[in-house]
Amino acid sequence: MLTSDSGEVLKQALESIEGLWDELIVGDAGSTDGTREILTQYKARIVEQKEGNLGARKQELVRKAKGEWILVLDSDERVSEELYQEIKSLSHSPRRSHGLSASRRISLPPSEVASTVRQCVAYRIPYQNYVFGKPVYYGGEKYSKVRMFRKGKGRVETVPLHEEVIVTGRVGDLHGVLLHHSYRSVPQLFGKFTQYAITLAREKKKNRERPSLQKLFLYGPHMFWARFISDQGYKDGLGGFVLAIAFFYMETLTYWLLLFK
Repeated sequence: MLTSDSGEVLKQALESIEGLWDELIVGDAGSTDGTREILTQYKARIVEQKEGNLGARKQELVRKAKGEWILVLDSDERVSEELYQEIKSLSHSPRRSHGLSASRRISLPPSEVASTVRQCVAYRIPYQNYVFGKPVYYGGEKYSKVRMFRKGKGRVETVPLHEEVIVTGRVGDLHGVLLHHSYRSVPQLFGKFTQYAITLAREKKKNRERPSLQKLFLYGPHMFWARFISDQGYKDGLGGFVLAIAFFYMETLTYWLLLFK
């Protein structure tokens, strides 16, 4: 888990997995809002990190983990009750040797669990995203990611945004969801997307992408159309509209920065 002034959401994330982990490793980037006090309360192993490449920061923690299973959890994510039970069942299977460095199981009858544990080295977990405290189901917000894997069988991509876990071996699917409270208020949402745009523009410049007025004026509207119309974000009401506007803003700002900065 990574933190940086994450006190607003951190305690709920830790409460949702309390009792599952044998080892809790957190990379903190200079928090001053009470985050570190919360981590101390939960006896977390705190690794001092600098703000920067999220994938690289997470992979550093993966290398330091000692458990048989690793669960990569963000501070604004919470494990649902169904997912908790899946994780608990898997992590307490007969083949468990060291436990979890943050934890899991698959929703199968008990007779099939042992076979599945032997075969799968990682698991995808479905997301349930929230905008201003309300769930959203459209606009490209329904997806699954590999977030749990055996030590030595997975690594986190060292990319600055939207990092994925690269796995060697068979990947299974869990049924319980991760509750993702990433968009909590208008200022917080647009602050997050501003940082996304800055990072994306920096990466595009490093990769020598050529900016143009066409990209500046067309990519933003295309993103809004894709999210709100094509992916039916309108079915999520105000939340879907605000999120589509935020993606329009991010895409436009990215190419403005690429063109003029």
